[in-house]
Amino acid sequence: MLGMGNMRQWLMNISLVGGWFPAAAFAVIAVLSVTLLVSAAVSKRDGRILATVLPIGVAAVSGMVGYVVAWLLSDVFVVFGVGLGSRVMSWVAAGFAIVHIVLSRGMMRVAAAILTVFAILAAAIGIDQSYGEYATIGSLFGEDSYSQADLTGLAKRKDLITVAQWRKQAANGTIRNIPANGTVNKIDIPATKSQFEARKALVYLPPAALADSKRKPALPVVLMLSGQPGSPGRVFQAGGIQTMMDGYAKTHDGLAPIVIAADQLGADSHNTLCVDSKVYGNALTYLTQDVVDWVKTNLPAAQDAKDWAIAGFSQGATCSLQIGVNHPDLFGTMIPTDSEIKPTNGSRQEMIDRFFDGDTTAYENQVPVNAIRNHAPTHQMLIIGAGEKDTTSIRNVKTIAPVAAKAGMRVAAVESSGNAHDWHAVQDVLRYGLAVFGHDTGLDGANPNLSDYPNLKRITI
Repeated sequence: MLGMGNMRQWLMNISLVGGWFPAAAFAVIAVLSVTLLVSAAVSKRDGRILATVLPIGVAAVSGMVGYVVAWLLSDVFVVFGVGLGSRVMSWVAAGFAIVHIVLSRGMMRVAAAILTVFAILAAAIGIDQSYGEYATIGSLFGEDSYSQADLTGLAKRKDLITVAQWRKQAANGTIRNIPANGTVNKIDIPATKSQFEARKALVYLPPAALADSKRKPALPVVLMLSGQPGSPGRVFQAGGIQTMMDGYAKTHDGLAPIVIAADQLGADSHNTLCVDSKVYGNALTYLTQDVVDWVKTNLPAAQDAKDWAIAGFSQGATCSLQIGVNHPDLFGTMIPTDSEIKPTNGSRQEMIDRFFDGDTTAYENQVPVNAIRNHAPTHQMLIIGAGEKDTTSIRNVKTIAPVAAKAGMRVAAVESSGNAHDWHAVQDVLRYGLAVFGHDTGLDGANPNLSDYPNLKRITI
């Protein structure tokens, strides 16, 4: 028997993106829908064929209406600011169709009530699977299975060797006992300079950082930012960070970047614009000084900007562009997915007044294309992408990427086939970005070819 604690942990770890739970919900929907339709047909003495066909036909029409409504809100009026994508709109359509079935006359009340509950549940699961936002039931409540760790002083600068030295020693068998997988831990990064009220960060340490060896490699670092609403835990769960990095390490002698998911928001409801302000505090100083300094001081991390990347999704992607471009001394590579064209929290004038004390120039310097022009020429690397069905973000890529290329950046602009404004697109772009960043930082001697990533297409700029 499971104890209460174990039962709760089991419940919180149930997957929403695969496995038995979503399959069971979809199966219940199918069985009850068929049952209710058959019940409606046999409950009438006359016109049984019509009684069977008519509810199905009207349900189909209801589903079409649902799809059109979602399409209008998403792609025509752009109510949500981004495209929902066909998968999400299809789930809305399914919900409309099932609601019609439930409301049809002559249905068995108990079965209809159960179907209503499961229809809402299944539609929610389907939409979540489309976005890839919540991986488990626990993630809905901000819970995760990552343990707290104190990594202060994990590595001493004098003991670090280069990645090239590590690869050479691994090849000749000098380094042994490299773990099969890396670790992910929650950490407290002191907001010494910023006093920003950040939530706990998450850090991925690859196997090379954990090997039974005094001389550890000075590893490249990726600073990863969530969307808004979002959290460091969401980055790792929805982004599949540990699986991706462990997979990379398995073919690279335990080498992979250190990944830090730091909190640029302070709370799900906050949009700090990733700047220092009186509204939500000094988010920019926290990221660029407190976080960067702590990582360089305490972890086996490389020190040079060319070995650091900043990446993010949606609002976090916009932040990664703002911060990366404005701080070429810290970041040599940027990997934004589904970026906005500019920081957005209210109208332009509202942002200028609230976050920049009325300083228009200060706000304009945070707009990615302006920041790029302000720092030209620059030789940073930009891997920028978006979901194919997120037309707004694709348009943003086509606006930002040419400006970056003109400024001297090396630019790879890509779209994720079949995906929209979601974490599936993030995983596609980040996987390719990891290969490019790994080559640039010496983790891999081979120059990656986009053709090896079949779900990505190059965007012409």
